[in-house]
Amino acid sequence: MTVIGLTGGIATGKSTVAAMLQQLGARIIDADALAREIVEPGKEAWQEIVSAFGREILRADQSIDRGKLRKQVFEDQQARKRLESITHPRIRTLAQQRIQQLAAEGAEIIVYVAPLLFENQAHLWLRPVILVACDLAKQKRRLRDRDKLTEGQIRQHLKAQMSLAEKRKLADFIIENNGSVEELKKQVQEVWEELRRLKIEDRR
Repeated sequence: MTVIGLTGGIATGKSTVAAMLQQLGARIIDADALAREIVEPGKEAWQEIVSAFGREILRADQSIDRGKLRKQVFEDQQARKRLESITHPRIRTLAQQRIQQLAAEGAEIIVYVAPLLFENQAHLWLRPVILVACDLAKQKRRLRDRDKLTEGQIRQHLKAQMSLAEKRKLADFIIENNGSVEELKKQVQEVWEELRRLKIEDRR
């Protein structure tokens, strides 16, 4: 079994690359999905978040309104650190549990998709790491078109993450998502073949 990290900046195409890797045979664990799971109403993380940020972040069904919570933490660095201290350790624990489950099922290559993989030091236990990158202009355009963000909101989102330039220095593979879907598929296929080759060598 090989566990690979997949990360990138916001709106660079991580989910698209993850879907392509899944089609090639990888098993996917998505940190964002785990983050939603741990904050389901009544769970320990949900209770701590409501205690820290107030019941005004809740919807009528008692689920957390991620938009309201995001607004609070983006405007307050200490609030963001408080939220991360609640969620990140639990996400990592759940991710490791899912990795063990998939390994028991016979999975050969598991891809852990995490936007803040480097920021959370996950690359210290996940190798190799694939980075999905794109030009800054394309990244900003995708945020405007997809998420309907203003220039100020885009700057806030980008500032909250490690820069792509820094992430490039830490990555083992870099996929440039600046062209067509076919060009992206070709790069993903090349990385996949290299990962398979490395796995075969590890068995020797």
